Amino acid sequence: MIRVRKSGKVPRSLVETATYDKDDVVRQLSEDQYEKCYICERHLTADFEIDHLCGRSSELSRQWSNLLFACNYCNKKKSNGYHNILNPLSVNIEEEIVQGMDYSRKLAVFAGVQDSPEHDETVKLLNLIFNGNRKGLRTYREERFFEYAMSVINRFYNLVNEYLFSSEMRSEMLIREELQPDKEFLGFKFHIIKSNPTLNKTFCKDVVWNR
Repeated sequence: MIRVRKSGKVPRSLVETATYDKDDVVRQLSEDQYEKCYICERHLTADFEIDHLCGRSSELSRQWSNLLFACNYCNKKKSNGYHNILNPLSVNIEEEIVQGMDYSRKLAVFAGVQDSPEHDETVKLLNLIFNGNRKGLRTYREERFFEYAMSVINRFYNLVNEYLFSSEMRSEMLIREELQPDKEFLGFKFHIIKSNPTLNKTFCKDVVWNR
């Protein structure tokens, strides 16, 4: 999960109609978020939904700043229970929530850099998304989701190790490509880069997105 950039131009249908999910809204959100779910950062094709960041009360249902592009999996997990998470439109989530993998326990690991209700709720939601309702006991859908996330992050780890051992220009170019804002799971990649002084020195300018 990382910060999200959003166009300041409000789609016309939000002003002229009583709905929030017309094509102009969907297209703009898709473009702004590089066709990725704002929570899990997976690319979306046809399984997208519009999430209301702070709920669907009458005053917020069509408010442009309250609408985000999400996948069906994450939107159902979030449901109506997480309205106090860190706002990805104004907060650098990748700097506020540490995002990593514990391979020995087969778990995604999240930690807030501050002790606040917003940090705690964001961590709780990400744990639910990546680790399921109970640690070590995922449903089939949750297991498939986690395996996909782990495969993408593993490929990035392999590129990083190749670069650290060889320093080849090819490896450097591939890492920079994987750090582009349209790529998946950048929150995890951010902390891989930042946790290693050599990587951070080389790629620090490549882990600044959506500012």
